[in-house]
Formats: sequence, C-alpha cells, structure tokens
Amino acid sequence: MTVRKALIPIAGKATRMMPISSVIPKAMLPLVNAANQIQCVLHAICRQAIAAGIEHIGIVLSPGQIDMVGRYFDAVRKGGFGKLPAHIEYITQDKPQGFGDAVLLARDFIGAEAFMLLLGDHIHLQDAGQPPAQAPPGTPCGAARGACAAQVARAFDCCDAVAMIGVQAVTKNELSKVGVACGVLIKQNLYRCTRFIEKPDLATARMELRTDGMHEDTFLAHAGIYVFSPEIFDCLCEISTIAQKTGRETELADAQVELLRKHPQQYFLCKIEGRAYDVGTPEGYARAQAALGGERDKESDE
Repeated sequence: MTVRKALIPIAGKATRMMPISSVIPKAMLPLVNAANQIQCVLHAICRQAIAAGIEHIGIVLSPGQIDMVGRYFDAVRKGGFGKLPAHIEYITQDKPQGFGDAVLLARDFIGAEAFMLLLGDHIHLQDAGQPPAQAPPGTPCGAARGACAAQVARAFDCCDAVAMIGVQAVTKNELSKVGVACGVLIKQNLYRCTRFIEKPDLATARMELRTDGMHEDTFLAHAGIYVFSPEIFDCLCEISTIAQKTGRETELADAQVELLRKHPQQYFLCKIEGRAYDVGTPEGYARAQAALGGERDKESDE
C-alpha cells in the first residue's frame, strides 16, 4: 500500500521551550540546513515527507498559527526555497486535547488510506553512507531515498502492516522521555512488535521491553516517524470516548496499544539508519543545530 499522505501536528503548547514559544511556535523556530539556508523546523519535516514520496500534507495547528504558517509557505513557493508537495491542508485544533485528538481530527483528510505521521518537533538526519535503496512508488526524482522517513515508508510498503513505527536505540537515561517498544527480529532493521509502553521506568523496561540483540540497558524507542493504516482511527475513536468520560486527553499511545492488541501479527518496528532530534527541548534543539552544522561541514569538505 503506497503512502501518499502525511500528517504533522504542531498545535501543542510547547511549554518546554518558553519563553520563546510564547511568541513563536516551536515548529517555526529556525534551522540552518546543509545548503546554508535558514528554514523553519516544520519546513525540514515537510522535506522529510517529500523524500518519502508524500504528495499531500495535513498540518494540524491552532487557530493562532494559521497566518504565520501560511505566510511562511507562501514565501517558500514564491521564492523557490525548496520543493513542497502539491497540496498542503491546514486542520484546526481549537483546543489541545492530546496528541491522539490531533490525529483524529485529520480523519477526513486522510480518508481510507495509509498515512505517515510525523511529530512536529522532531527532525531526522540519516546516517552517513546510507545507501540509496529503491524508493517507494511516487518518490520524486532525485529525492533523498535514504532519508529516515523514506526508510519507514519503504518498510511499510513491503509488509502486510497496519503499523510501521520508526524506532531508534536509546539508553536507560532516555526512557522517561520516549515511548519504548520491543519486538522479534524479522530481518535487518525490521521487527514484529510484541510490546509497547509509553515512558516506562527502568525496572519495567528491563523486565518487559528487552529486544534480543540489543546491548544491555539499550532499548528501541519511538523516533517520531509512524505509518498507520486507517484502522488507527477506529482505535482513536474508542480511546476518545473513554477519555471524554474520564476527563483525560486522547493519547495516541493508548490507541497504539489497542491497535497492537487487535493486530499483533501486523504491527511492525523499523529501526532507522539515522537519528531523531527532539527540537521541542532546548537541549534537543541545540543538538539538532550542531548536527546540521556537521552536515554543512561535510558538504563544504566535499
């Protein structure tokens, strides 16, 4: 099943990036790319989607973000500052009610097809020397075929999957920040998922989330790239109903647990050959800038 659509939610409050996020959404913070162009975080994420063959992007944002994001992408198109997909649609989330709620709002935009979900505060850099493996159908000519999002899209396209989750290795010190999964190795970098827990403690991770072949106290954690079949929306509806009754937010992690329960043989993990940077924290933002600086240095040396 070819993945043509991507969803990028950016409507979160970004409290970890205060005070700058009180005036600039974290998705609009600047990054200097390998070509020495200043682009915003959201633009970098869109470029990842394009490299994976995405043709239509839905951006879930708050009402106050629409004008700024729209003006930015108008400037990109008019100035020729990089290719954008043929269609970008803005989906308004009036009030943040959880990551899952943001995804559920895009059900009409996605329709009855598989889609890529990209976190609005994660950028990805592929490993040096990542081979240009065959791209998925629809990948634009000249796209970075080894890009992390493309790796996950290709893996989904090759499996009878309801979910393909991009993961990366993390140490025990990072467990409190991430969703952690474990699985059975099928072939290089591809696992059938057997368990998923959001932000586990170390004792739980050691007992329930060990994956054979991983170093001690190293685990597979979500890397901000997901590909889902539309069945995730049914799970989100179930979770949303429960959340409304209990006064909780609708969380994607709860829907993932339900999807895994229903389809244990079709829920997969793809270990990316690259690294995700969480630019929604000051430390992650600084690391991303430093990593991009390294990319620029490599290009100048060449």
